[in-house]
Amino acid sequence: MSDTLTWIEAGRRFDFDDLVFWRGKPAIPFAAVAGRIDTVVFGPHASAAFPAELRPFVAPALTRRKQYDYSDVITSAVGRAWAEADDRVVYVENPHSRLVMDPNRSPITDAGPGLREFFARLARQRAGEKIGFGGVDTVRPVTFSGETVLLEPDSDAGWDALIGTLNRCAELGPNAYAAVRDQVVEQVLEARPSGQALHVLSLHDTMNTQMQDDGAITRERPLADRLPAVANFGNRGDARGEKEQDEISISAPEARRVVAAHATAWGVTDDASVTLNAPYKGAYETVLWGGRLRALGESQVGMLQVEFLRETLLGPRATAELHKAGDGWPAVDQAHLAEVVGRLVQAGRLLRSSP
Repeated sequence: MSDTLTWIEAGRRFDFDDLVFWRGKPAIPFAAVAGRIDTVVFGPHASAAFPAELRPFVAPALTRRKQYDYSDVITSAVGRAWAEADDRVVYVENPHSRLVMDPNRSPITDAGPGLREFFARLARQRAGEKIGFGGVDTVRPVTFSGETVLLEPDSDAGWDALIGTLNRCAELGPNAYAAVRDQVVEQVLEARPSGQALHVLSLHDTMNTQMQDDGAITRERPLADRLPAVANFGNRGDARGEKEQDEISISAPEARRVVAAHATAWGVTDDASVTLNAPYKGAYETVLWGGRLRALGESQVGMLQVEFLRETLLGPRATAELHKAGDGWPAVDQAHLAEVVGRLVQAGRLLRSSP
């Protein structure tokens, strides 16, 4: 196994102060700023790090590039910098890779049944059958390019060891994240001024290419799976954000207002650069908090999943590096990150200045 993988020390537990980022931290406690927050950002896939307890179960051939490509790792830098730059934004980050237990999937108390079914479907897929992994990918043992991350156990004892380890690690990282995530939103709701708009965003990124055998991320995704040039926002509706009112996660007019603000901030005028619900409508976090916020009956309060084109967040220099063969991951381009955050801050200002 590559020594360049990113690990978290065994037994590490995470609490509120580890996972939540806001302007003025740590000098100013979150309780003192919660009332000014109008944008809550979740980072369920922002970390690439594996807990060290999983070392015996991770594929020896896994490289740092494969580990990081499996995650939405640039969203960590973006989320933290966004919260630092805009005092009305708070960012909450999952400390573990989505490998352990994906908090943007329906929660489970036991990794075993779904993981066993995933491996069974994977064998059928590799034998040529067309089959998906919907409903069983809360723990996903392969990357989206099909690279093995977790080794399939070959004995009952092996299964027991892997499942027990995953369940214990879930308590340390993703379950702690989910509890803190919900605490932050509840605290903001309690403190916010009456009638203030509130947008809760689940922040993600995806490349429009997948990894080749040599590590170059250049194999084009199917057209239907490709992201627009900037980002896709999902509210569980159609291309205009419309659907039955009890199903969408934020009102259609508000979803369109968010899209328009980001399009302006990113300097794009075509409808194809910032989209609604194409190709992604939003997953578990959008359903969960969309339902809870919709119950408040306020049209400018709700939940969106935002999936940025990873190339847009990384910048051209880092993207060019990932298009070449290799097993490493580029350092964050700080100048480009500042530009990205500037556009996010501008979008927030536009939303606050227009009804």
